[in-house]
Amino acid sequence: MASNFDSLSGLIYEVKRPVEERTFLVDFSKVIATGKTIESVDDVASSTVGLVEGSQAMTVVAGSITGLKVAFKASGGTDEEDYEVTILLTDSDGDVVSDDVMVKVRKAGKV
Repeated sequence: MASNFDSLSGLIYEVKRPVEERTFLVDFSKVIATGKTIESVDDVASSTVGLVEGSQAMTVVAGSITGLKVAFKASGGTDEEDYEVTILLTDSDGDVVSDDVMVKVRKAGKV
């Protein structure tokens, strides 16, 4: 993911449009100990931050593992809402590791 940081949460974020399905790539190289690899992605889940009353869920689905990077697809979501995405995985030593990223849903021209 790009190096955009949300000033409130401190999470790295990316922006998608409400109607698009987009694939994001999350780098775990700073989270997983040196010499370990990603064995499996156990869960990918999103939750709303709560900026928009009655906002719709954003669907997230785990994708491929490439080295220490995990891809996930995100679709849907409500314009002007932020979604915290949690990725839970198991490394080659059997340790459970998680990381959070932010996906901001915005219509074209907004951030």
